[in-house]
Amino acid sequence: SQKTVNRKISSLSSMWRWLRKRGFVEDNPWQGQGSFISAGRQERPKRAYEAQELVKLFSADPRAAVGSRYGLVLFDLMRLGLLTGCRIGELCQLRVEDVIVSQQAFRIPQGKTENARRIMPVHHMGWPIIQRLIASSSDGWVFSGLTPAGPDGKRSWIVVKRYATFRQEVLGQSGAVDFHSFRRSFATYLERASTHSMAVNSSVIAELMGHVKPTLALAVYSSGLVPSQLRAAIDALDHVIESEVMQLLEGKHLGA
Repeated sequence: SQKTVNRKISSLSSMWRWLRKRGFVEDNPWQGQGSFISAGRQERPKRAYEAQELVKLFSADPRAAVGSRYGLVLFDLMRLGLLTGCRIGELCQLRVEDVIVSQQAFRIPQGKTENARRIMPVHHMGWPIIQRLIASSSDGWVFSGLTPAGPDGKRSWIVVKRYATFRQEVLGQSGAVDFHSFRRSFATYLERASTHSMAVNSSVIAELMGHVKPTLALAVYSSGLVPSQLRAAIDALDHVIESEVMQLLEGKHLGA
């Protein structure tokens, strides 16, 4: 079937991207091959959240849409998603031992790509959430009690579905946003912060996002930035996050 062909081409293309990134080949012959979008069914590109959408999401109580168990998880995940830019899988996979209390940061030991491994300073509005979660953890996970599910047994599998239910109830059926849009918003805020603080530049943004550095020299030879440099960039978010969103980020925990 075309779906099987596309899957095989995608795997080959990924391998060639890996080879090209390391200088073994010059071109990716699989790029642009296959038919990934059926005629008449073009998918809308995903985007970052707008400020008014963030206000609606942060003002709502997820428990009303998905129940107490996952509602409480979503309340914290949304805020950490915006303030760290982490993928939902990265947040759900965080272990208590990954939290670096002395630096108010956490370590992402592995992720979607080789560059996803990083130290993530936590914004001052997100750190109380981390503190509360690790203090109440009963199983060594920062987000305690999640049930692994899906084909790959991911701890985020059910959470993604619960978030979709909550988001659609609050924002409607738009397919232009999803949980990953918090990550897009984080990247957008960092870019805007670069006009307010010299601590934020393309290299810093790439490191915080877990992306490849913008130049070959940095990607191959640099050992990375020190925590204080990353912390300064996170602090610069205060200059650009809208005041109405800030007020909701400062709100208290829902409670049990």
